[in-house]
Amino acid sequence: MKTLSTNTAALSKRFERFAEEECKGNSPLYFTLSKQIACDEELLRLCTFVKEGQPVPNAFLAAVHFYVLKNKTAFLAQYYPSVTGQPTEAISFDLFKAFVQEHQQGIVHLLQNRIVQTNVITRCNYLLPIFSNILSLNNKPVTIIDIGASAGLNLNFDQYEYYYNDNMVYGDSHIKLHCQIKEGRMPNIKPCSNSIQKIGIDQHPIDLANAEDLTWLQALVWPDQAERFIQLAEALQTPLLSAIKLIAGSTIADFKKVVEAVDPNETLILYATHVLYQFTPDLLREFYNFLDDMGQHRDFYFLSAEATQAVQLKHGVSNTAVVLTTYKNKQKQETFMAETNGHGNWIKWN
Repeated sequence: MKTLSTNTAALSKRFERFAEEECKGNSPLYFTLSKQIACDEELLRLCTFVKEGQPVPNAFLAAVHFYVLKNKTAFLAQYYPSVTGQPTEAISFDLFKAFVQEHQQGIVHLLQNRIVQTNVITRCNYLLPIFSNILSLNNKPVTIIDIGASAGLNLNFDQYEYYYNDNMVYGDSHIKLHCQIKEGRMPNIKPCSNSIQKIGIDQHPIDLANAEDLTWLQALVWPDQAERFIQLAEALQTPLLSAIKLIAGSTIADFKKVVEAVDPNETLILYATHVLYQFTPDLLREFYNFLDDMGQHRDFYFLSAEATQAVQLKHGVSNTAVVLTTYKNKQKQETFMAETNGHGNWIKWN
């Protein structure tokens, strides 16, 4: 292997970690590609165009996938299950690299202008039980705000059908979500009679009427996870999707404006799944100060699911920590709810 430059050595390590910690056992295609990209100076240099704060491997591989989806007759596309519908045993890295070089200008444009905003619907596997318990406390109207909502599909958590350890627990839908409970009890999902207002905030909300936005949303799904493609396609057809209000925003002032418009007599739930890691340290500190300040003026809940090293160390987990912070009567209580993986297809309840 050639010696990598100082500028790309750190990126190489990020692809190695991505392969070992996220792709291994989840995506053979991305595992193989990430290992090879980690050793390729030219492709790593392309990755320097990724917007600051974005997960580099996810953004780069999604940008390539975007052009595969737009060029389904390209030779490389036969290696992508998202195009063929068939699993891929191996991929020619030379072919992959040649495709990247051919579409380099467009890929760089995506890296400079797009952000990673995946709608991983299976994360609803832990959202639903927690939201259900909160909503069951009273019959007051509820406003739920998703920070980093992308297309807002996870706000339709109550419109899917849920299977835990192969047992159907909730819902009546053609969109079926499966989850393995590794530790803890089976979820007790209570029927919801509350009136729910659903709001999504995102830097660049996905406009489903825009072909480029829709292709980007699809490109963010890992190519060899066929079930996620099916779920995404079906979730995009959910009738109540149009009832979700999507708002462009990325600053504390934006968040504050949305929250202050919510009736203080309503139950308020804010949540963020794998979004806060993209905040700068200053913005993250400002965000938590915003929550604490708001907690002095109204009761609300904040649910987070993150897998940063700091969060993992704090809660003693090696994967994603799901944490519920309750602000009630000007008091703050943080509760570690569960450990899960990035896609929410297994859970260890606390």
